[in-house]
Amino acid sequence: MLEYTFSIEHDGCWTQSVNAVFPDVTATILHSYRLTGTSITMIEVNGVDDGTIDELVDWLADHPVMNASRLVSYDADRGRAFVSLEGDYDTDTEPVLNVLLRNNAFPTVPATVIRGRENWNVLVSSHEEVSRTHEELQELGSVDVEALRQPNTDRLLTGLTELKEAVQNLSPRQRELLSLAIEEGYYDSPRSCNIEELAELDSANMSTVGEHLRRSEAKILNGVATMLGDPEKTAEQGERS
Repeated sequence: MLEYTFSIEHDGCWTQSVNAVFPDVTATILHSYRLTGTSITMIEVNGVDDGTIDELVDWLADHPVMNASRLVSYDADRGRAFVSLEGDYDTDTEPVLNVLLRNNAFPTVPATVIRGRENWNVLVSSHEEVSRTHEELQELGSVDVEALRQPNTDRLLTGLTELKEAVQNLSPRQRELLSLAIEEGYYDSPRSCNIEELAELDSANMSTVGEHLRRSEAKILNGVATMLGDPEKTAEQGERS
C-alpha cells in the first residue's frame, strides 16, 4: 500500500478558475459520485460573505462543466456554505475522483481547492497503479507530486483507536460543552466566540466552562499524540539533543 499526495490544476474544471473570480474562497470536495452519467458533488466553501454567496452559486451553475448548482446551507457568521453540484462533464475533462476510483486509488481525506489547484491524498495498492493514475491525471492538467511513501498504517490504526477511546472517555458534561464550543466557532480561526459567550449560552460561569474545555482538550490531544510523528525518530532526536 502506498500513500500518494498530489495537487492538480484541473484544466476546464470549476476548481481551476474559482479563485480567479473569488480569490478569498477555499473549497473542500466532501463527496462525489456518478449517477446515470451525471456527477453529483457536495462541496464546503469557506471565506464567502453574504454579499457574494449567491453570486458564487450562480457562477458555479453557469460553469461549462456544470448543469446545476444549489445552495444547501449557509452560515453567515462563519462565512461557510455547503453547495450541491450536478455536472455531466461533457467537455474535454472529467472529475479527478473518477480517475482515482477506476485506478483503485482511494482518498483518505476530502480534497481541498486552494489557489486554483485540487489537493488530494490517496491510498494506492502498487507502484504500477500509481504510475497509471498519474498518467491519466496528466491528461486532465498539470500535476505536482508532493509525496509518495509507505503509510504507517499500524501507527494510524493505533492512533485512531486511542482517539476513539479519548472521545468515549469524555464525561457527558465535557462532551456537551466541547460540542457547543465547536458549533459556536470557538475553535475557528479567527474565533467566532469566546469563553464568556459560551458561558452565557450554557448558563454556567466562565471558569467552569473553561475548566471543562481544558480537560476535554487534554484528553483529545493525548489521544492524538501517537499520530503526530514517528516515536522512534522522536526518541533518536531526544538522545542526540
